[in-house]
Amino acid sequence: MNDKKSSDRSILVIDDERTVLDSLVKMLKKSQYSCITATNAEDGIRLFARERPLLVLSDLYMPNHKDGIQVLEEVRRIDPDAVVILYTAYTHVPDVVEATKKGAFDYIQKVETHHDILLPIERGVKFARMQRENAYLRSRLDLTDDTLFYGAIGGSEVMRALFEKAKRIAATNASVMIYGETGTGKEIIARGIHYHSQRRDESFVPVAVGALPDNLLEGELFGHVKGAFTGANIDKPGLFETADKGTLFLDEMSEVSFDLQHKLLRVLQDHKVRRLGSVKEREIDVRIISATNYGPELLVQEKRLREDLFYRLAVIRLSIPPLRERREDIPLLVYHFLRQYRQFGPVEVEKISSDALLALQQYNWPGNVRQLQNAMEHMVALAQKSELDMDDLPEDILPHQKKMFVQVTEDMDFKQAKAAIIKQWEKQYLENLLDKYKTIAKVAKVAGLNRKTIYRLIEAHGILWPRNSTASAEPEEEELPDDLEEEEEDLLDKEDE
Repeated sequence: MNDKKSSDRSILVIDDERTVLDSLVKMLKKSQYSCITATNAEDGIRLFARERPLLVLSDLYMPNHKDGIQVLEEVRRIDPDAVVILYTAYTHVPDVVEATKKGAFDYIQKVETHHDILLPIERGVKFARMQRENAYLRSRLDLTDDTLFYGAIGGSEVMRALFEKAKRIAATNASVMIYGETGTGKEIIARGIHYHSQRRDESFVPVAVGALPDNLLEGELFGHVKGAFTGANIDKPGLFETADKGTLFLDEMSEVSFDLQHKLLRVLQDHKVRRLGSVKEREIDVRIISATNYGPELLVQEKRLREDLFYRLAVIRLSIPPLRERREDIPLLVYHFLRQYRQFGPVEVEKISSDALLALQQYNWPGNVRQLQNAMEHMVALAQKSELDMDDLPEDILPHQKKMFVQVTEDMDFKQAKAAIIKQWEKQYLENLLDKYKTIAKVAKVAGLNRKTIYRLIEAHGILWPRNSTASAEPEEEELPDDLEEEEEDLLDKEDE
């Protein structure tokens, strides 16, 4: 068995023609792959069972031996998740259809260029790695001190650093302001700071200050005495008193009026609170953790947060990145929620297919971890089998993912099928870049294309532009040289033909 490093780049190549085999191996080694070779199907199958390479690349037609379809069947019998790519010099549509139905990852023509061959191999390698990660997470949800902070989960570098900083913050008594998009887990981090602090045995009191009008919020925070207002029939301590010696979490601070912000500032300065209708002040010892969906400096600039209050609340600032900026955490979160909800539906769900997991990783998640959690609960609740797949993805979240690949049918020849798939891929690729980078200039730079080419592709694929109110259709950077532009135009003309 190869070690993890070598097996992560290992490809088994099976071909009965030595010259073809040597050519493929040479090409793959130039791309930093390690190769295992076999000149017949029988030896290839035995090598697969022993070495378990990341991917199998097999000739379809091998006279006097088992063919590529049989290799596909037996390899996937050994490992149902095996990634197999078949190639041949002859295009026979029924064979393509059969190979696809039996689980082949892709089908390549030998006459194609090395570049055309390497692209599906790279996709296959990426897919296979995802499967291995999927299998690992299935068997063991590896949550350690550096990947788990109270209820927050993250194995990415940015989240490990955040958890480490939060632990250092917990050891202090300073006020903390946490900011991040909705659904990123600000309250969970706040709870984690509390439960890692010396106040862990006292109360953690969360308050959604933006959800209450000022008159109600003031009474909730400061409390009131009997007779302070109509309906005040008893003395009632406020949440500042309830949280005494513990932690008070103020969420959505940007929604509080300036008048009430001033009263909060007085409490933070004096460490005293006075109930509504009372003249008596009570001393309190409360740690304040606040949260906002926006950067605090921006809130001060927009006059939504008093500057003096900001400096009191944000002695230490902690930013939580959105889920789309830490996609490597998605598999870990998916399996965490899968384990949490797997018995909630009509069947017990044990795993998720690699293509469905990859689709979840590719989605932008505007609602962040909370949206992912809801999506997993939805999928499990409606699941009809023990493995979630693409059909289980919520339509309102990932409608485009299910339509990522066109259906290859027997009435399409090889060129037609390939052209249809490429067209659909082009559109999705361009839409993703436009959504991410917002400007034509940036998209052109990332794609390595001229801006005129980008505009032409937008028109050809019927893509809405600008994508949203923040997008700009104006060029910002210099175009590529004319010779490159002309080369791109020629390539597009050939594709159109």
